[in-house]
Amino acid sequence: MDYLNQGLALARQGFDTVNSVQGIVIAVIAAGLMRNYGRVIGWAIGATVVHEAVNIVRNILAHDANPVPNFADIEVLKLIAVRFVGYFVAISIIYFVRRLFFRS
Repeated sequence: MDYLNQGLALARQGFDTVNSVQGIVIAVIAAGLMRNYGRVIGWAIGATVVHEAVNIVRNILAHDANPVPNFADIEVLKLIAVRFVGYFVAISIIYFVRRLFFRS
C-alpha cells in the first residue's frame, strides 16, 4: 500500500509540473498525433524532450547566463523523471477522452 501511495504521489507531482500552458499544449499535440495507446511511453518521452528543448530555447532568448541545465545533477534528473510521469498521465487522459468522443 505504501508503494501505491508513493506512485500516486509521483503521478500527482508529475501532473502538476505538466499542468501549465506549455505542458498542456505539448500533451494535447502528442495525444492528437498518437494513433494507438501502445506507444504512449514513446510519446511521453518525446514530449519530455520537447519540453526540455523549449525551456532551453526560452532561457537562450532571455539571455540567461547558463541556459542549459546541468543534466548531471540528480535534482535535474528527478525533475525530468517527474515531468515524464506527468506527461504519461496527461497524454493518457487526453488520448482516452479523444477516443471516447471522436472514435478515431
